[in-house]
Amino acid sequence: MFRRGDLNKPEEVVGPGTLQCIPGLPCDFVIDEGADESARRVALARWLTDGRNVLTWRSIVNRVWQYHFGRGLVETPNDFGKMGSAPSHPELLDWLAVWFRDEAHGSFKALHQLILTSETWRQSSLGRQGESIDGDNRLLWRQNRHRLTAEEMRDTMLALSGKLDATMGGPAAIQFVHHDSATFNTGGAPPLLEYENFDLESSAARRRAIYRFLFRTVPDPLMDTLDCPDGSAMTPVRAVSTTALQALAMLNDRFLIRQCEHLAARISCANSDVEKEVTALYREMLQREPRSEELTKLRAFAEKHGLPNTAHLLMNSNEFMFLD
Repeated sequence: MFRRGDLNKPEEVVGPGTLQCIPGLPCDFVIDEGADESARRVALARWLTDGRNVLTWRSIVNRVWQYHFGRGLVETPNDFGKMGSAPSHPELLDWLAVWFRDEAHGSFKALHQLILTSETWRQSSLGRQGESIDGDNRLLWRQNRHRLTAEEMRDTMLALSGKLDATMGGPAAIQFVHHDSATFNTGGAPPLLEYENFDLESSAARRRAIYRFLFRTVPDPLMDTLDCPDGSAMTPVRAVSTTALQALAMLNDRFLIRQCEHLAARISCANSDVEKEVTALYREMLQREPRSEELTKLRAFAEKHGLPNTAHLLMNSNEFMFLD
């Protein structure tokens, strides 16, 4: 500590430590004199994962819950303090944290299985019985309707077209055209990036969205329009909007149109007539059989406009873009 911030007036030495508000956990780290910087990191990691650290266990189960339901039991996943939101189901949050720590032994697979096999998760999003009492669905009387994220939309279309490269790891995939090495330098003139002229048949275009090279100051127009977060900012909760730009992007983006063409070509190779092709599209894209009136209309549409446009039409449907 320095008296009034004056570097020439040092006082007592403050050692490494952390919060004092966690019951049963020491806030000071005991580190051997002369230990390198990694010793502090190890001490912090042990403090975070200690079974007595209720904050860590409550925080992680809340975040996993948010990923599945679109909203956590605590709506501010980065703030469990007094400035954040109160839990909607405090007893459930405590039970999940203790169960995850003591019975699942920190297994995320077990936590996912517990949530996804629960009656709460398996509810329909179409219920209406609680709207007058709990229109915001904080009490979870129905499922929250979930729209595919930008990354999910991109990867789903690649998977349907048969072009998805599921290879794990490796270097980031640069999915834009850059004109010189100065593109990756900081400062100076704005970078010269072209997303619209990128080769959609290249190997980089087939990589999963998680492996995209993110250029923070020049985002991918499609991903940005579909509410993909800014890579330069922390985003504990994603914004979900519905805009005319999204509809225009879904109708006109080169990447999505190309994947619909690949999907149609794959479907056509395995089916002999238009009715079977439309039925196969429904099975692939919507995971169900078409109803008779749907089959009649889509068959006529496919005969007039082609199977790629039919796939594009289904891709823009609410049933494809939203999980009910």
